[in-house]
Amino acid sequence: MSQYLSGNYFCLTNKGRVRPDNEDYARGAVNAFGNVLLVVADGMGGASKGEYASNKLVNHLVECFLEIEDEFKNSKAMKKWINKVIVEANEIIYKKAQKNDDYKGMGTTLSACLIVKDTLITAQVGDSRVYCLKENKLEQLTEDQTYVHYLKNNKKLTDEEIATHPDRHKLTNAVGTKKELNVDIKEYQYNGERLLLCSDGLYNNVSLKDLTSI
Repeated sequence: MSQYLSGNYFCLTNKGRVRPDNEDYARGAVNAFGNVLLVVADGMGGASKGEYASNKLVNHLVECFLEIEDEFKNSKAMKKWINKVIVEANEIIYKKAQKNDDYKGMGTTLSACLIVKDTLITAQVGDSRVYCLKENKLEQLTEDQTYVHYLKNNKKLTDEEIATHPDRHKLTNAVGTKKELNVDIKEYQYNGERLLLCSDGLYNNVSLKDLTSI
């Protein structure tokens, strides 16, 4: 075993004051090799649909992670593995929706971190986020996959306009809504910084300044 990382992780979800159900799901895990996986998913689809999608996605990733039999040889292997298990989960959720009318339209966002020694891999689908605390500043590592972010990238919207835009919650990508899925995967050097994974329910209601202070 190559025990390398040390620290703590903590998961918490809250349904808030608007919706009757909590469709967010989060887990953290450490496998036999001392690797770390952190996952947050925000379900969509109403009733039990979003809850099913987020639970199925997160649990599939964690279960596969804990069953890994060999150490990752490099970052390329890390990226290949996390993309593979996310695509597998997408297929499971998509097929469930196609076979059962009660689950049609369901999907979920995903923000995940895979940490092996000094390498951090982020995997992103939708508008949940991964932040990293560096020099007392929260840096967003993931990129929102939303309609308004697309407009911002094309210089048609400013950050101020995004905050009140009627379509600010409209996703351009989600797990389980389509047969094929593109996962945004990035690689970072990791030196033990604090990480924050969250859904839009947090960052839409708490300012970046307050999140940093907390």
